[in-house]
Amino acid sequence: MNEDLQANTPAFFTLDGFDGALAKRMLPVIQDALQDNTEAWTTLVANEPNLRERLKSQGLETPDRFNSIRWDQATLLFTSGMAVTNEHLPLQIGERLTRERFGRFPHKDGSALGYFLEHIRPNRSITDNDGEDMYDNIVSLITQLAEGLTEAHQGHQQYESGFGGLQLLGYLTPDEVSDLRKLLAGRSWTVSFDEPLDGGIADVAKHFTTLLKAAERRRVGLVHRRHR
Repeated sequence: MNEDLQANTPAFFTLDGFDGALAKRMLPVIQDALQDNTEAWTTLVANEPNLRERLKSQGLETPDRFNSIRWDQATLLFTSGMAVTNEHLPLQIGERLTRERFGRFPHKDGSALGYFLEHIRPNRSITDNDGEDMYDNIVSLITQLAEGLTEAHQGHQQYESGFGGLQLLGYLTPDEVSDLRKLLAGRSWTVSFDEPLDGGIADVAKHFTTLLKAAERRRVGLVHRRHR
């Protein structure tokens, strides 16, 4: 594809089934290993038999030896945590139309979650009466999913620049998926008065909540990816 055309084409975003709880345990261990402290990685793999078998099934003969792994960090994290079916295929979250409506939002870079964060506001009738924590938790969880693996939060771009264009942006654990779905169903948030797209936030909330419910039914976390 022509590079100029590719640069001007909005990205497509997906929410994929993912073991976010494992990712939460892996991230600090990977960071330590990148600084030559690989003992924690060896211990992690020893204590996580499912992780060990997953990595071995993908061709790593000695997954407990971090320095033997030639994958980039995005590939390592995604391969370790992606949710799969009984046929070992990637687990699809939600219906195709919902995924498409979420995947390319008609504003700026195409990120529905980015738009949502930019244009939600606290509902003061609720947050001024001991509801501030609910709104803050919504923002915190969506921020973690929208950009928790980006340079702004990790201090590097390694999870955004994987093999074959793999770009991981953020993730949630299964418990966080459930918490966020419940919080969004509450009344602690509203829409900014100057929202540029009429009904845009409502549209994002509808499709995003549907995907959260789908992940909750499957009892999986989510990873947010960007595709170009």
